[in-house]
Amino acid sequence: ARTAPATAEGESAMGAAVLITTLTAVAAVAKPARPAAPRLMTSVGSGARVPAFHSRRGVLCAAGAALLAAGPGAPGPAAAKSAEPLVSQADLDKYRASLSKEQYRILFERGTEPPWSSPLVNEKRAGTFACAACGTELFQSGTKFNSQTGWPSFYDRLPGVEITNNNPAVWALVGSEVHCKTCKGHLGDLFADGALWGTPTGLRYCIDGVALDFRPKAA
Repeated sequence: ARTAPATAEGESAMGAAVLITTLTAVAAVAKPARPAAPRLMTSVGSGARVPAFHSRRGVLCAAGAALLAAGPGAPGPAAAKSAEPLVSQADLDKYRASLSKEQYRILFERGTEPPWSSPLVNEKRAGTFACAACGTELFQSGTKFNSQTGWPSFYDRLPGVEITNNNPAVWALVGSEVHCKTCKGHLGDLFADGALWGTPTGLRYCIDGVALDFRPKAA
């Protein structure tokens, strides 16, 4: 039997097949709400370090980064930053005192709330969604849509939202983290799968409801 000679195109196709197979296997075992696991430590400025909890995209990000970090990939949003935002120890102490334990865990320890746990998933009134920590306006109700994922979802953001693109090479596969531009609190994740719901931007901001404060529009 003959074997086809190796070509650049063949090697590229084989590499893509391996990547897809690996990410599919990882996604199959990833759960939206994960049990407690060994916590990685991440710097938050001024020498302070806090646990980096597993998020919706944590498992896929680790796999995608390992496979694609050295190669070309789809770039993230133009406004995305390349590093985690820094939070001073003084601000962390302030927010720890003013927020509930769950709010602090989500916003400043990069946690993820269980799906369907937030009443804001079904919030349909007109109004604005602001940061629960500092009050910065983040999303308008007109951009909210029913994604059936268990988390409040939006297809566009207000200027108060900051996108953190930790690895541009894998953004299209595993998404980017989303933070409040003012207090740097972690809000959730941004995914490029909005077309599945027909969103006008092609994006889906998957946000933890506990990180938000809904402000109904005045009658």
